[in-house]
Amino acid sequence: MSGKMKTYRVGIAGAGAFATFLSGALARLPEFQLTAVAGRTDTKRESVMAAFQKQRHNAITPKEYYETADLIADPEIDIVILATPPHLHSSLSRLALTHGKHVLLEKPGALYAKELLENANYAKKQKRAFAVNLVLRYNPLVEAVEWIVRHRLLGFVHHASLTNSAHHVANGHWFWNDQLSGGIFIEHGVHFFEVGRHILGEAVDANGFALTEENGEKQRVWASVLHKPVYQQDEKSSENNIYSLVPVQYYHGFTMDPDAPESTKWEIHCTHGRIVLEGWIPQKLFLEGKISKEQGELIDQILDSIPKKPVENAVEKVRSSAFHCFKNKSFPLEALSSISYERTIKLEQRQLWYEAMVQDRFLDFCRIIEEEGWEGFVTAEDAVKDLELANRVTFNKTEQPLTE
Repeated sequence: MSGKMKTYRVGIAGAGAFATFLSGALARLPEFQLTAVAGRTDTKRESVMAAFQKQRHNAITPKEYYETADLIADPEIDIVILATPPHLHSSLSRLALTHGKHVLLEKPGALYAKELLENANYAKKQKRAFAVNLVLRYNPLVEAVEWIVRHRLLGFVHHASLTNSAHHVANGHWFWNDQLSGGIFIEHGVHFFEVGRHILGEAVDANGFALTEENGEKQRVWASVLHKPVYQQDEKSSENNIYSLVPVQYYHGFTMDPDAPESTKWEIHCTHGRIVLEGWIPQKLFLEGKISKEQGELIDQILDSIPKKPVENAVEKVRSSAFHCFKNKSFPLEALSSISYERTIKLEQRQLWYEAMVQDRFLDFCRIIEEEGWEGFVTAEDAVKDLELANRVTFNKTEQPLTE
């Protein structure tokens, strides 16, 4: 995809650590030209610009703005990337769309799904691209798991869980102010709802829970969600079998010491085996089960297509291979005999994979601009559904204070 598109003049609003990372990662793309940065701290704006200029030594120095509204009004900007705190996403994206800009939002895109949907519809009216920077599905391991689950290569899914243990965010940070961030599920959890919805199907019921610390912080939250999976069915399969609904537990804890290793793990338990996907940026995939020889061969073909080192369009490589594997296949692939199957896939260079994922998200966004009818690999509608689920488990939530 890279090299076939025009170069876009981009303004980044919100000069935090993620904006600095984004600036450096996207600087490697010829489609990306950092034109302006908005932020209220001089050193943070300079950090964002320095990350870009480190990759583009001869680039024109980007403009600096104190106010995001001034960046949005700049006629020399094509795309606005909003990396501000979440409570500003809705109003600023509306303003940018009104000024005729294409808008790529950091997650969640708004505090409320209703506001995000309204802006997505307004973007269509304005004929402007509009998307949320949900990047996990641009990882090839996630794509491989989706194909394996949906084609029942380990059978029907019985249960799944997501455990995400992260470093504690400093006391007093806007992250802990629900009026600014929306809370953990809204600010952070939408990433994982996006993965869960596409692997395990849409959510049909959900409840959230939280423990409140003495200082008021809700550092540990979890949700119980019922997903309705979408399988590749044959004529004899029924949507009403006992596995037509899958209970999924989502846990997020921002409690760990700064020097402790963070941990993110999906576990998916199926009729004939299990899948374990590890890493906030997924880096390790483990599968084991008792399956037919043909099922094992299909899994191997999918896994063999996964690039081990970061490359552009990694997901498309997996998707193309998987589509070829399943072409003209009938399901389910049952056999009289079975074999023991076990395999592990590891991706190298975590940081470069993270960069590759945000690069693919940006290129996909450029494709939305240039290709009529293309709504994105991860669409604005996806982002709305993720935020709807986050809203549900946040506002329909049982809170338990911690006492001595």
